[in-house]
Amino acid sequence: MEVSQIMSEPVTIDKDQRLSYALELLDKKRVDRLIVADDGAVRGILTYADIADRLGVSKVVAVSVVRLHISSAMTDTVITVSPKDDVTEVAQLMIERGMSGCPVVDEKDKLVGVISKKELSALVEKFEDVKVEDLMTKENLLVVNPVERLVKARLEMLDRGYSGLPVVDGSRVLGLLTERAVAEAMARFSTEVPDKYRRNQVRQIRVVDAMIQQPPMVGPDDSVSEAIKKMADANLNTLPVVAKGNKLVGIISTTDFTRFVANKFKIPEKGE
Repeated sequence: MEVSQIMSEPVTIDKDQRLSYALELLDKKRVDRLIVADDGAVRGILTYADIADRLGVSKVVAVSVVRLHISSAMTDTVITVSPKDDVTEVAQLMIERGMSGCPVVDEKDKLVGVISKKELSALVEKFEDVKVEDLMTKENLLVVNPVERLVKARLEMLDRGYSGLPVVDGSRVLGLLTERAVAEAMARFSTEVPDKYRRNQVRQIRVVDAMIQQPPMVGPDDSVSEAIKKMADANLNTLPVVAKGNKLVGIISTTDFTRFVANKFKIPEKGE
């Protein structure tokens, strides 16, 4: 299957627009990336992770999100793919490079689409006989406590390459921390707290101030099809996998689904 068969219409933005507008556009279009383009040519990508990173930098903490431009936060080194590329090869590229998506350009380097882990995950929805436990991540899980500092939790997400972390009390799931939740919390902080107090107070923001409370969850015996539908409905990339009493036993994410596509839709052998 070629990329052209599953790619989505790109949502574009100009590098001179404000970050506050970018957040509004991301929410309105229900996407997790904007393609920064100029006359059809790709100049960069802007994601929730980029926004969270920019707003968390100590030198700009005192600057409101409404005063920052997209050019100050976007990733300008962009890997693109062709509409004719095979989706399994693109999935492998994303896993190897730690990418969540990329622009699709034609032979003249003109932007024609975008492909992300969400589009790849949609290919997995038809596998109703595959269970969540077959693909979920269950080893070395990274979790956070609701009273942990948001800045620290964000650094842990970066270090481990996670886009979503379960928020727990012991082993019981209370919420979910995502890149989007971090970016939106930092944006609120930058507009609600007076300039002179931001630098000192940013480290006082707690995970509970940003987390998604009562997120959708799945069980290990649920089908991946059900998990993907829940993700799409809630516009999430990660779901906690829980047993009785909301006890965390793993996470399932678009990364796990992309790995399944990269493996040519084969369930990994035990121990892989």
